[in-house]
Amino acid sequence: MYMRNFAEESSMHSLRRLLVLSIALAALASTARAQTPGTRLVGTVTDAQGGALPGVTVTATSPALIGSQVAVSEGNGTYQFPALPAGTYTLTFVLDGFQTVTRERIALAVGQTLTVDAQLPLASLKESVTVTAGSPVVDTQTTAIGNTLNEAKLTGVPTSTDLWGALARTPGLRMQGFDVGGSHKIQATGYDAFGITGQARVITEGVDTTEGNSGAGFYQDYYAQSEIAVSAAGQDVTMNTPGALIVATVKSGGNQFKALFNQTWEGRQFVGRNVDAATAARGFTGQPNLLFWETHGDLGGPILRDQLWFFVSRNHFHADKAISGVPQSVATDLGIVDDVTTKETWKPGARDTLIGYYQWQHKQAPLRGLSVTRGPQSTLAQSSYAWMYDGRWQRVWTNRLFTGFTVGEWGYDFPEKPSIDYRTNPPRTDLVTGVDTGAGFTQGGIAGPFDAHPAKPQVFGTATYYLPTKHRGGHDLKAGFEWLDDRTSVAYSGASGPLLYLDSNGAPSEIRLTDLGNPADLGRTWSAPDDGDRRLALYAQDRWSLANRVTLTAGLRYDRQRPYYTASKRDPVLAGVFPAVTTPARTLFVRNTFAPRLGVSYDPAGDGRSAVKAFWGRYDDNFSTMFAGVDPGGVNTRTYVFHDLNGNGLYDGPQELGALVASTGGASTSFDPNLKTPYTDEIDVSYERQVWRQSALRVAYVRKMSRNALSTFNAAWQGQFTVPVVVPLTLQGVTGGTPAVQTFTVYDVPEALRGVVDNAIANTPASAGGGAADYDTAEVAFNEQIGHEVFLDASYDFTWQNDLRTPVGTSNSPLTQADPIAEGYYENAYPAVSNRQRTTDWVFHLSGRYALPWAIGVGANLAVQSGWNYARVITVQLPGSGTQRFWLQNLDANRSQTVPLLDLRLDKAWPIGGHRLTGMLDVFNVLNSNAVVNFNLANGPRFDQINGALDPRTLELGLRFEF
Repeated sequence: MYMRNFAEESSMHSLRRLLVLSIALAALASTARAQTPGTRLVGTVTDAQGGALPGVTVTATSPALIGSQVAVSEGNGTYQFPALPAGTYTLTFVLDGFQTVTRERIALAVGQTLTVDAQLPLASLKESVTVTAGSPVVDTQTTAIGNTLNEAKLTGVPTSTDLWGALARTPGLRMQGFDVGGSHKIQATGYDAFGITGQARVITEGVDTTEGNSGAGFYQDYYAQSEIAVSAAGQDVTMNTPGALIVATVKSGGNQFKALFNQTWEGRQFVGRNVDAATAARGFTGQPNLLFWETHGDLGGPILRDQLWFFVSRNHFHADKAISGVPQSVATDLGIVDDVTTKETWKPGARDTLIGYYQWQHKQAPLRGLSVTRGPQSTLAQSSYAWMYDGRWQRVWTNRLFTGFTVGEWGYDFPEKPSIDYRTNPPRTDLVTGVDTGAGFTQGGIAGPFDAHPAKPQVFGTATYYLPTKHRGGHDLKAGFEWLDDRTSVAYSGASGPLLYLDSNGAPSEIRLTDLGNPADLGRTWSAPDDGDRRLALYAQDRWSLANRVTLTAGLRYDRQRPYYTASKRDPVLAGVFPAVTTPARTLFVRNTFAPRLGVSYDPAGDGRSAVKAFWGRYDDNFSTMFAGVDPGGVNTRTYVFHDLNGNGLYDGPQELGALVASTGGASTSFDPNLKTPYTDEIDVSYERQVWRQSALRVAYVRKMSRNALSTFNAAWQGQFTVPVVVPLTLQGVTGGTPAVQTFTVYDVPEALRGVVDNAIANTPASAGGGAADYDTAEVAFNEQIGHEVFLDASYDFTWQNDLRTPVGTSNSPLTQADPIAEGYYENAYPAVSNRQRTTDWVFHLSGRYALPWAIGVGANLAVQSGWNYARVITVQLPGSGTQRFWLQNLDANRSQTVPLLDLRLDKAWPIGGHRLTGMLDVFNVLNSNAVVNFNLANGPRFDQINGALDPRTLELGLRFEF
């Protein structure tokens, strides 16, 4: 169908070679979560006098662990379990001549290393001792800074029941959207991690589903998760990029059959109203949920006890909400998602464990992109299918060596279709007001609706080996590899035509032409390429424990990235403007990088209850598909001044094309072969203390320093904005008042450069600081969990940002709510306001649950987040460079409203024949805040018009049945 032979053949050959190599070197294969930090229990066994006890048999059991795992203490008394699933554990210590000691209720989270020491008294009439001390909480060995939500925390408080609802409760993360009772559940929400936007890594049950270099790639079944762990700083060599590492673990079944049925429902009668006079004056009409309901069912248990487990789930949700500025009688935003998940765990022998996982999804959004500036006719319909799966083999070879093997894939099929015919309603965008009309175009990207087919086959491998030292310490050695073919085919289908009219306050201004073919011939006379990045990584690390108090971690990661594109063919409808082109496959370049990581953790008291940590590490950016813009087989555009000669507002031929303003695509874009790989250096200092019972307090400072950012810009115009132009402009907005006229001295390119385009992907010019960005965050976090029903998590983060921000393409989507201003470089025609901006933000999180008598529970989820710094965006038309945008003033001159969001839950459980039935009442946005979270920044009659505010107070009823 598409010309993928090059990519498919090359990928298959590479995959076969890796499979053969991996099987031949099975001792270097991966753990269950090979590409994530290990989940471990370690400790030292001593006698009553404190002397080391070698040869102690230590047995770990847990409802989360199929069978049991056994370790034997080394000559210095140390033992370790290097790769365990998260869960609550019991450790039993046995040695002839000594009493058996049992340590219970040890709560182990994903990516955590807990130290559990044991002292064995001499044998007596009493044969065993059960230690009832609480579980250790502080990880005294690793340097990662983050948070883990177990099943109780995931479902015990009111949330959006999606991945982004979990991220919204993570210290160090700032969300770009605020969910009220499922208001955002049909759309991914952006976020930054200690200031870094993008460059995240998302792993679900061992599968890397990262879409591009930041997206989640999947709408996971929230109720199928047993744990979601997020770390955003201090990550070891298993993490490749500087953003957040998100690890979601799916339930595994167990030795007992368990089932869950969960139903929630909201109706319009349960939703309040929060439009007041002030917001109404700014064009806000409200955006309540009109209908929301979600149905989930799952079942898990043993096929063979302690040998073969299964888990299967089915989830369906339906969300329909109003959009501010769009009458409900005209259109609403509807989303429907269906999920099926299954996981099997098989332990054929004492040493081996095999795991298989598969998830499938169907998403429907018939009016994707609906907003006050994009009516229903200009939306695009989505009906997409996604999948991910993997298979894993784990093996315990000896008391010291653990290995495994993981092979998986993630992908989806995502077409978009316009609602109306472009031939009678061509697509138009107003450069000043931001309003889209005609057939859907800009929501699909720069060239209209598309059909996307990403796929990411992947193989991971890691081996861990424990080498004890003489004095109660040891080297935890880790080595591994990763291979991924991160590719996607985005076929801009031409279903909305090859033309986009760019108006200025309703008058013809510019026109964008694309080299799209006839939509009916896509896949026959013309085709889209695959653009991708083949990645190979090797890493090694030594975590060296010096006795019981100091742990040094030193690691080195090697990444090899190979951006490429496959063969394709263009057959443009606008043959008089664009030539027909056949493009052969090409590897763009090969880039090899090395990233060291160093960390130290010190337990000042030596009791495992506190840790002082310091970390330095380098993280290289994931290229993913960021070089698709140099692929001449992809879509190419040219933007011209539009001379509407006959005044009909329509393109009637090349005679109406004025000067070339801009172009995109590989036909007019190159890349600098000597570009430097973007990277981030990170420095962290933290102190963590187990305060009482199962509580911990953390104070941390995180600094992330990004360098060598990449940008796409017209190299011919770089540094050439030197011709002063005096422009008088009227400053106006949606609330009326007396318009103010202000005169700006802006700068244009010389006449000789008019229409000259030399696009390049390169490191951001040195004149803009070379793309450097610094992010400093101070954090205080606290968490406590007592059993299953009582917990409390709280955190406060304040971040200082020094980076490049761009007024080009600010988002008017009601779903982009906590900073619609993008980071990045732009050609600045108004140097009075710099490209580089200094901004700040803060966020406070609090979530908790408490169990009352009579099986009544109460839960709360509170987020208070600062508004975002902003400035009015000015748009001018210049003789040489065409449309240019710039800030009226520095961003720190203004800040949007602080956003308080409080959600509460009241539930009551009833035992039914040994099972449990729970009724739930959730109240979202209890304060009924109408904090404005997105508004139009473009100067003009729509400036300050509200695109989105917090959804009003919402009640949700729920019913849960468990057995």
